[in-house]
Amino acid sequence: MKKMIALITVLLIALFLGACSESTSSEEPNDEKETEETEAAEEEEEEVVPEDKELFNVLETNIQTMMDQDMDSHMETIHSEAPAYASTEELLDQMAAYTLDMKLSDLVVEEKSEEEARVAYTQTSMKVDGPEYQNNVTKGVHLLKPEDGVWKIYSSEIAETIPLDENGEEITEDASAVTGNATMEGEYADLITELEMPFDSDYWILGGYNEFEGEALAEFIANGEDLHDLTELLSVHVYTDLAADGGHKAYADMIETNLNGMLDGELEFNYLEETDQEVIYEFSVTGDSTQDDQEEIARAFGKDGHLFVVRYTTMEKTIENKDEWLEKIKNVK
Repeated sequence: MKKMIALITVLLIALFLGACSESTSSEEPNDEKETEETEAAEEEEEEVVPEDKELFNVLETNIQTMMDQDMDSHMETIHSEAPAYASTEELLDQMAAYTLDMKLSDLVVEEKSEEEARVAYTQTSMKVDGPEYQNNVTKGVHLLKPEDGVWKIYSSEIAETIPLDENGEEITEDASAVTGNATMEGEYADLITELEMPFDSDYWILGGYNEFEGEALAEFIANGEDLHDLTELLSVHVYTDLAADGGHKAYADMIETNLNGMLDGELEFNYLEETDQEVIYEFSVTGDSTQDDQEEIARAFGKDGHLFVVRYTTMEKTIENKDEWLEKIKNVK
């Protein structure tokens, strides 16, 4: 069974376009000279396969400039034609509130040519200072492409994200959570249990509950299913103190950016409704090499200063009663 999409924050991509100029001369043309100049220009523009070290240096610079909060230099490591270029700039503005310790390891060039290169990586991100943040280890692949002779990050694929505690230790999921025996207990549990949720409590049972620093996730599964083999999933997220400054729209934009970066199948992403307080979006995924075909409808909204996200996801089938689900997630208060 392939994996259900994990929604995480990824820092991506940039580029600049060059122009060429022509000059005229009153001198008679010299065919031999023009031929030599043309051949010389072609040699200068000849594409070459990059050295591994050159590719690694791009990724190291990308991380270092992020930690230094040198955003101009950071964007210079990103291809300007990258699909998520504009949203990356917005994300960098948000990340300016954090001081992070970020490290790359296990860099491996999977394949490379004159036109592109794929580099597998492991990235560890730990908060030093700033608002609530989930420490994590992310494993994936960066796609790099040359621009004006300089290799830059074009896109990133996320294979796995592992949450870490404040000591850098992996946070493991409670084994009892996968079969509906989970309990909702913890620092943020009341934020979810106090919500008004118009869902059939006999049909939807708590399959898993996890808390990290500043966030919590409750996953409800159909009675008789488990988290490792399910056909539909109802998820409720809470991110503490993140409702201000358009947090709901930033979340939805981040989801669209991450999906575009991690999928090789067909993605359809649509915004259904948007106000100053909430956003409702939907997406479907088909034909991806790592993710099951799936469809989702979700609502991100602010309440009491916190950001809540309610998601209904179906696996290997479409959402047939979409209007009904749209009405249900609108009535979560």
